[in-house]
Amino acid sequence: MTPVGQANQAAEPDFKIRSGKNDRLPGLKSALPKHVQVFGLFIQATDRVPDAKLLHAADITAGFLDNDRNGKPDNPTVNDELWNERAAIVMGYDERELERLHDRYGELFDNYTLQGLFATETLPNAGPHNPKSSEFDASIEEILHIITSVGYAGVYPKVFGERRGTELANAMDIARGGYFRTVPSRYPADAWYSYDDRTCDYGCQVTEYVYWALTSLLDGQDFKNRGGDIEHEWKLNTPEKLRAKDKAVVKILTNAEYRLPTRLPDGKYRQKRKQAAVRLNIIPDENRFTLNTELPVGSTAIVETTHDLLSWSLARRVPDDTALLKFPIEARMGQAQFFRLRFGD
Repeated sequence: MTPVGQANQAAEPDFKIRSGKNDRLPGLKSALPKHVQVFGLFIQATDRVPDAKLLHAADITAGFLDNDRNGKPDNPTVNDELWNERAAIVMGYDERELERLHDRYGELFDNYTLQGLFATETLPNAGPHNPKSSEFDASIEEILHIITSVGYAGVYPKVFGERRGTELANAMDIARGGYFRTVPSRYPADAWYSYDDRTCDYGCQVTEYVYWALTSLLDGQDFKNRGGDIEHEWKLNTPEKLRAKDKAVVKILTNAEYRLPTRLPDGKYRQKRKQAAVRLNIIPDENRFTLNTELPVGSTAIVETTHDLLSWSLARRVPDDTALLKFPIEARMGQAQFFRLRFGD
């Protein structure tokens, strides 16, 4: 793992797992000794959390905050709010491990704004990423919760605030079939949002509602068996159903002022960010060409060549710390040459 480092909240994430004290959240060191920073949000994890799952959670976070994958947060003000509130996703192996940590370090945890996530529910190969799976990757839900309940509610309190009378809460009251300060014994028959967890107060209900609405709008709740699995709580699991029935929330979520995500994170931010970042420049010389390109931070890449587009061979292995690749190519008359730049995982 990479030694402790600290970037500001606008720096492009490098997806390096750092160990030791996080200067921004120093009280979490003992309980959660490794972390990844994604813009203004940290993902802190116990040693039992597999690195692959920690990095997947970081990737999903980046997909929400930088939905257009240009290396910058889409809504800098929301990102700053997460940073200022010292927000973090705390990952334990399972619910039992996080409960034990809370019992032991609860007073320290209270100094920060935290959202729990279990490695056992972080499933990169489940739905909605894999439409053939009937399991669900809960990192989508838990990470979105902290972004909306801390970031958006903090920046736009009259719209996303989690209290009665905000635009989002008013839309939720329509979806629930009326205003209910606590969970009713029975929801009206025409309600399409009917969360029945009695430990979830009114503000919590708003958090859950915007999660259901946004992920459905982005087509993240329509995969194998999902509609039936969630209909006791949420009935509008497709973009078409949501747009037809819940026009109030769609109006909020599609308002360009808020710069909310327009596509669901797919766990491939790192891969697609690298692809989007590369621009090849060809500089001609008398008897050769030079390929020039800037490489994204932390890239692992190789240059391959072929004459027939069928069989590729290694032309150069690019060192990890290369920021600017310069690759000379000897010109050969009468012979086609093709080159490609490939990134590792």
